[in-house]
This record gives sequence, C-alpha cells and structure tokens, in this order.
Amino acid sequence: MTRPIVQVLLQASVTLLLTALATAQQEVTAYTNAHILPGGKPTISNATMVVSGGKILALGGADVKVPDGAKVIDCKGMTITPGLIDASFQSSNNQQDLNEQSEEVTPHLRILDNIDPEDPLFRRARNNGVTAVHIMPGTRNVIGGLGCVIKTYGSDPKSMVIKADASMRIVMGAEPSNGNRAIRGGRVNSMYYRRPTSRMGVIWSVRRAFYDAKEALTKTQGAPGDAPPSPGTQIMMQVLQGKLTAVTTARSEQDLRTALRIAEEFGYETVIDEAQDAYMVADELAKKNAVVMLGAPSAETISGSAAQDGSAPRSGTVAVLASKGIRFVITTGTNPSALPLIREAMFAHRFGLGPQLALDAITIEPAKLLGLDDRIGSLATGKDADFVIWSHNPLDPAAVAVSVHINGMSVSQPR
Repeated sequence: MTRPIVQVLLQASVTLLLTALATAQQEVTAYTNAHILPGGKPTISNATMVVSGGKILALGGADVKVPDGAKVIDCKGMTITPGLIDASFQSSNNQQDLNEQSEEVTPHLRILDNIDPEDPLFRRARNNGVTAVHIMPGTRNVIGGLGCVIKTYGSDPKSMVIKADASMRIVMGAEPSNGNRAIRGGRVNSMYYRRPTSRMGVIWSVRRAFYDAKEALTKTQGAPGDAPPSPGTQIMMQVLQGKLTAVTTARSEQDLRTALRIAEEFGYETVIDEAQDAYMVADELAKKNAVVMLGAPSAETISGSAAQDGSAPRSGTVAVLASKGIRFVITTGTNPSALPLIREAMFAHRFGLGPQLALDAITIEPAKLLGLDDRIGSLATGKDADFVIWSHNPLDPAAVAVSVHINGMSVSQPR
C-alpha cells in the first residue's frame, strides 16, 4: 500500500509544480515609461509594453492601458530594444568539433548536433543582449554543412531551436585547403594527404558538388534501378531549388567575386559572409542584390588561418554598403577578437552608419535574412517577448543590459 501512496503524492507534487510554472508563464507584466526602439520603426517615447505567455500583448504610447492585476515595472530613464540577433555566431566548442575533416564536402552534417546549452559564450552573449544566434559549421571544410538558428537560453538544444536547417555553409579562399598536401609518393600517414591544396582546388570542389546535384535533378527519380541521391547531394539540390539558403564565407576581393560568379553560374542565390573586402566590390554586390553578413566592424585586422585569405578590412566598409543600398547585417563572425554584438553596432555607428541602421543591422535585418521576422527581431504585438532593457541608449558606450528577456522570462545572469 505504501508504494501507490508515494506515487500518488509524487504525481500530485509534479502537477502542482507544472501548474505553478504555467501560472508564472501566463503572468501579465507591463513595462511602463520606457523609451522603446522597436526595430525597423520609429522610436516610441513614454511607452508601455505588455507581456504575457512569452508574447507581446500590447505596445504603444498613452493609448496602451495597463491591464488590471498586471505586474508593473517602471522603466523610466531606460531604453527597451528587441533582443539582439547575431547572424554569424561562433560557439566555444573545440574547433575540431566544428569541422568534420574526414571529407572536404559535407553538406549533410548539422551543427545542431554539436550545440551545448551550457556553452559559456551563450551566457556571455545573453548578458550582452543577444537572444538569438545563427550558428554554422566551422570554416575548414569547403562545404561544412547545415546551420541553425537558436535562442541563447534553454535546457537542451531542442528547446532552443527556432529554425533547424537555416543555411548551408560554403567557404572560399585559402582556409579550406590550409594544411592539405598532395600525394607525391611515399607513405600516406595522414588524412591531410588530399585535395584541395589551392584556391582553384577549393572552387572545383564547390563546382563538382553542384554539378552532381544538377545531374541528380535531371534524372527521373524513382525509376527501377535508380539509387537515390546521397544525403549530401540532396542538400545541394535544395540549394539549387531555392529551398535552402547558401551562405558563402568569402573575405578577399577575389573570393567575393568568385562567390558571386559561382552562384550565377549554377543559378542559386547566396548570402555573403564575413566580406572584409566588400568595399572593393560594392557595385557588384549591389548589382546582384546580394545580402552581406558583415564580420566584426571593429576588427581592422583578422587573425588565425583566416588571415591567409589576404583581405584588408576597413572600418568604413559598413558605411559604403549602406550608401550603395546593399542589404547587410552586422555579426561577430569568425574573428576571435570581435567585441560583443552591441559594441560592434556601436563601432559601425561611429564609423558613419546612422543609429537606426546600426540597431536594425543587429535586430530586424538579421531576422528578415533568416526568415524569422514574423517572430523575432522587432517589438510588435504577437511577437516573441525577446527584449532587452538598457541603462541608456544601447549605442552609448556607457550602456549596459540591465535585464535580458527570452520568451518573456528574465535570463540575465551575474557577469
């Protein structure tokens, strides 16, 4: 008789706990007297934002009334923005885990399988106002695999995911061939005795993968004796069909031009990532209506193996892109010297970018790029309650994130 009683008591405790959590989730909270920068829209002064159930219920000025029984938080003197979105975020995992180097072309691998919710860089990003990130495989492979978009807080990867297969990463330049060496006789005792060993070889590897996908698309699938395309080829086919976004990491002028040329050759659209030399090919980028995921604007030099690409970053690149009408977002990218995302936007503002564009480049624009602007990237009724309360205007060097919220829940942690 004891065991059933214990089970009943345990079940009752669990039910009470779940009820309490559900009640907390449904609590109505009103943030009043705030200076709100909603993202993509004009500033709202003396504003009120009402949040419940992880969503924004109301947002506006004097016309928004605080619901009866709502918890009221006075934000006088503070600024509220959407949660920031880093469209190219590199986690702190060992670099070997970010690149499956047994093969150079691995479109079918998923970075989601490598996500660690306890990654300290997620905590650092959250504390600096970043509520969502786009993570891709590393840059050592020619085609590294599938990227995903996740929120920066959760108990397990599944609970963090917003978009599982958000992109496929292609890498141009010297980095994918770095360390490879050709077989010229003798004993092969390393997987690095392989191709490609040059920029030309890297580009051929990309072309060959697309040739295979193109051939697979022309075949009649399901005919007797026809084997289905390999998982990697199927991913490449999705890119050619416009079902999956290709992100091409290219830094130097020659690699940027090649990225645009290959995309035109095979008839797919590509987002350009890093793009330190974009100021040299701004007219070409504008002509192709390319979207740029710009690497950290504060970093006038790049380090590590990426430095071999020969690019020459300039602080004024972001202003050049804006002047040409090129769509772009600001990221922390692959540079280990990158500052927190809000500081990168601050530097872009200092280098000539207007404040509205600087903030949009880390909120609504990356949300649009990732196809998630119906949920995140701006503050509006019905959207996810992902927002940051700042001590000052966030582009002020003295500003700090007072409180960071994901799905309406405070996720700030001691620094």
